Amino acid sequence: MKRAPGSGRADGVDGYWAEAVVRSPDAGGEWYLSGTWADTPEEAVAWLHREAERLATVLESVEEPAAGAEAEYAAPVATVFREWTRDAAFREVQCAALAAGRRVSANARGMDRICGASDVEVLYSLSARPIQRPEQRPPP
Repeated sequence: MKRAPGSGRADGVDGYWAEAVVRSPDAGGEWYLSGTWADTPEEAVAWLHREAERLATVLESVEEPAAGAEAEYAAPVATVFREWTRDAAFREVQCAALAAGRRVSANARGMDRICGASDVEVLYSLSARPIQRPEQRPPP
């Protein structure tokens, strides 16, 4: 796809949708945390990074010491997201991918307690995708 002059986005792209979602197949649920519309790939990825930092801060405030099932994960979710936000080279890769019309995401998983129930595996996903502008038909 070619980029529209001066817009920072590919031809036919109206903007970018970015969102934060948490899923737990074990608990049978999916929770939409937040989302935003961005005009450029850079704005979308910057928003994802801010959400990753916010999510990491919240998770760190409630995380308990790793034990049992949690020990099977390479790193806590908060650590995964903080490391992702600090990877400037990968940020450039993700901005370029969005500008080329591809989806991007950062994902992590860990154990959590849902509504006081037993511990379940939770999948955290921060993602962005281009939104295509509907094709305009010429007037008859």
